[in-house]
Amino acid sequence: MDWLFERTIELAAWVAFLLCVVFLCDAAWMLFQWGRDFRGEGSANYLAQSGQAAIKFVGSALALGFLACIDRYVFDLPEEN
Repeated sequence: MDWLFERTIELAAWVAFLLCVVFLCDAAWMLFQWGRDFRGEGSANYLAQSGQAAIKFVGSALALGFLACIDRYVFDLPEEN
C-alpha cells in the first residue's frame, strides 16, 4: 500500500509541475498581449488574466513543493535503527 501511495504522490507532483509550466506560459502570454495592446480597450482585461494565471502558477508551485516534501520526508529518508 505504501508503494501505491508513493506513486500517487509522485504522479500528483508531476501534474502540479505541468500545471506550473502551463500557468507560467499563460501568464507570460497575457502579459505580452497586454504590452502589445497597452492603450487598447482590452488592455486591463489582459492584465487581469495575467494576474490570475500568475496566482494559479504560485498555487501550483506551492502544491508541488508540498508534494515534494511529503515524498522526501515520508518515503525517501532512511529509517533509523
